[in-house]
Amino acid sequence: MTPIIRALIASLIAVVTLSIVPEAAARTYAAERFDSRIRILPNGSIEVVETVVFRFEGEFKYVYRELSRRRTDDIEVVSAEMDGRPFPFGRESGQVDVRRGSTVVRVEWRFAPRADARHTFVLTYIVRGVVQRAGGRDVLEWVALPTEHDYRIGESHVSLELPVAPLSQPIVDSKRVAELTAEPGGQRLQVDARGIGKDGWVKTRFEFGEGAIIAAAPAWQQRQLAAGALAPRWLTAAGIVLFAGLLFLFALRQSYDSPWGSGPTGPVDTPPDTLRPGMAGAVAANGATTLQHAMATIFALADRGVVTITEEPRRWGQRHFTLHRGRATHPLAPEEETALNLAFRNQGADEDAVALTKARTRLVRRLGDFKRAVAQELGGLGLVDDERMRLRRRSLGFSIALLMLAGLLVVPAAFLVPRYAGWPFLIAGAVGLVSVIGLIFSGSLTPLSKEGVRRSERWRAYQQHLKDVARGRAHLTSDSPSRLLPFAVALGLASAWSKYLKNHPTRNPPWFRALALSVDDGGFCAFVAAGGAGANGGAGGAAAGGAAGGGGSGAG
Repeated sequence: MTPIIRALIASLIAVVTLSIVPEAAARTYAAERFDSRIRILPNGSIEVVETVVFRFEGEFKYVYRELSRRRTDDIEVVSAEMDGRPFPFGRESGQVDVRRGSTVVRVEWRFAPRADARHTFVLTYIVRGVVQRAGGRDVLEWVALPTEHDYRIGESHVSLELPVAPLSQPIVDSKRVAELTAEPGGQRLQVDARGIGKDGWVKTRFEFGEGAIIAAAPAWQQRQLAAGALAPRWLTAAGIVLFAGLLFLFALRQSYDSPWGSGPTGPVDTPPDTLRPGMAGAVAANGATTLQHAMATIFALADRGVVTITEEPRRWGQRHFTLHRGRATHPLAPEEETALNLAFRNQGADEDAVALTKARTRLVRRLGDFKRAVAQELGGLGLVDDERMRLRRRSLGFSIALLMLAGLLVVPAAFLVPRYAGWPFLIAGAVGLVSVIGLIFSGSLTPLSKEGVRRSERWRAYQQHLKDVARGRAHLTSDSPSRLLPFAVALGLASAWSKYLKNHPTRNPPWFRALALSVDDGGFCAFVAAGGAGANGGAGGAAAGGAAGGGGSGAG
């Protein structure tokens, strides 16, 4: 990175910092108090009155409170005040905006901008169905403070009024509270907390005799119990889907005659046959054709003088290379002609020179044309079995269709969650699991014939030899490193061989023209790494548990 670029980046960071930090520092706030008065009503609902005293430093124009609807039947906002003045419902300044979501009810006080002031906010609301039935008892669990708040609370006084005395001492829990005291007394509980940090809260739990508070479980709990009762049916349905899918895959597998042999009998230190590099790479990759096979074909054409590469002056500290097209003295193979046309053709017009990055991009965009040419060549050589190819395509298509179906099934499952909880997702999960197994199965199938498999095993053994050469564990026989480059690239070893050439410098091949004034002889190694890379390569505390309440709070 040049000094000019570093200076520009430093200036930009300084400008952004100066524009953001003062504003953030000028807007801070904290709650001196966050009190909550809770009264249990005879039907199992509770009435909550929250009083918050905020100290603002900087300008603020709203305060919000988010009430969690989890484990409740409903929440009704009764009234809201600011500094003793009732706020009517609405969305204008001087009003309180109440918005109901699927999981929270958001209450927002809107007021004219206030700066460096102290204000008191009071919210009264009723939570229905908060007392639940558990273990033959009526149970109330309530989080008295918001579980999500980015401000500190000086102190909190929580009082609970009970219609009857609980069966046992209430349980009081807290998080990020410096000091906590609880004073139970018959039908009343007083909790005092001080030094409450960000996201700190206080939770209480009461257990009453069955029927002391509610005659029946709340609606949300009844739905939960009903969904749990239907769980075995959902499990059975998901099991049937999974079994049927696996049975179909097994039937496909029975029609597949595995051609895999016992592998090569010994090491292979020379190209095992006369396949061209792109073809050899596809055979070694179990019939799959990738960008590196197309680039290996370009390397092979360069070795034959059809393509030359020129190293260009660096730009922004990066090396750049240009491919030049020459005339072929011999007829080209179909996959060679295709790779050459894809790299040097732009919008129907042939070019004599193209940047390496553009050539790779064009090959990626129309790699299907190269794949078809390679497949046709492999078929003509008898290295591909048509029946195995059809079976592989059928298995892959079946798996992809199931994957899409699993995604579609998620939508109705989400709509069924309020009634059946998360059990409907089991069906989508079973379909998705069959799809994944099918994809693995299709990947294990080879489209190669028995002769193709035999050659594939030999080429993979040769790939291991080239890998060992790059790691210094083996030596080349007679061929020079540059002449073996197309095979190394085709077998996915471009990066390793780039390092090998750097550690074992030799004269650049005649088809590579380095910078005339370059004092660095690493241009060819950089080209090998950049040109031979694959498609992804390049040039260089305690929890609030199951209690209701909590929610969020803040200001802005």
